Amino acid sequence: MTLSQRLRKEVCKKLNVKERQLLNVIARVAADAGIADRDIALLLVAHQKHIDVAKPRYTVPKDKLERFEQLRTQGTVVLPIVPIPSQAGRRKQNGGQVKKRRFLNFGGKYPDIFYDRLEYEINEAFSNPNLPNAVLVLARKLIENLVYNILQYKFDGPKIDLYYDTNHSRAHDFSILLDNLKNHKSEFDMDLQDDIDKFLESAHPFRRDVNSKAHRIMEYLESTRQLGKLKIPEMTQILLKLVGRVKKQTTAYVLGS
Repeated sequence: MTLSQRLRKEVCKKLNVKERQLLNVIARVAADAGIADRDIALLLVAHQKHIDVAKPRYTVPKDKLERFEQLRTQGTVVLPIVPIPSQAGRRKQNGGQVKKRRFLNFGGKYPDIFYDRLEYEINEAFSNPNLPNAVLVLARKLIENLVYNILQYKFDGPKIDLYYDTNHSRAHDFSILLDNLKNHKSEFDMDLQDDIDKFLESAHPFRRDVNSKAHRIMEYLESTRQLGKLKIPEMTQILLKLVGRVKKQTTAYVLGS
C-alpha cells in the first residue's frame, strides 16, 4: 500500500489492530471484493469506519480519491465492506474457537461488489449451526438479484418490463423473474439454454421452499444440513456463468455500435 502512515494509523485505531494485522485485513477485503488496488480497499474500510479520507492531512492522491468516490457513489459499492474479525474475536463462551465453514466461494466473480458482502454474511451464518434459516433467506436475496442482473444485461432498453415493474418503480417479484427467464430462454445462445433449464429445475422448488420457510412461522429448517438439497451453490455457479456471458456480449455490442 502507498497511502500515508497517518491514515493507516487512524484505521488501525478504529479497528483496534496492529499495522501488520491491518495489512491482512486489507488483503482479505480486497480479495473478497474483487478489488485489485489495495489502497482502494483501505479507503473503503476507512470510509466504513467514518474516516473522511478526503481530508488534506491524509494526503490521498487525487486518482485514488476519484476511484474511491466512483465506487462509493455510482452504486458499485451498495453495502459497506466489513473487515474480517480477528481470531481473538471469534471465541465461544466456553473458550473454544468457532469453526469457519464456507457455503459459497465465489468472491470476486460477482457483477457488483455488494454480492461479496452478501456472500460473506451467508458464510458467517452457515458457520453457526443455529442459523440455517438466515442462510436460506440471504441466499434467496443473492439468487433473486442475480436473475434480475441476467435479464437486465440481456434485455436492457425496450424490454425493461421483463425485469422491472415501471408502474411501481421496483424490480419484479422473484416468481415473475423466473417466468420471464423461462419464457425468453430462446433468445439466449443455444449452449446457455441448457444452463437455464438446469437452473430453473432447481430454482422453482427453491423459491417455493424459501417462501414457505419465510412466511409460515411453523415451517423452518432444523439444521444447515438441510440446505444441501436446495442446490444453492450449484444455482449460483450457473447464474454467474450466465451473467458473465451476457454482460460480455452486451459490452461487445455497445463498443461495436
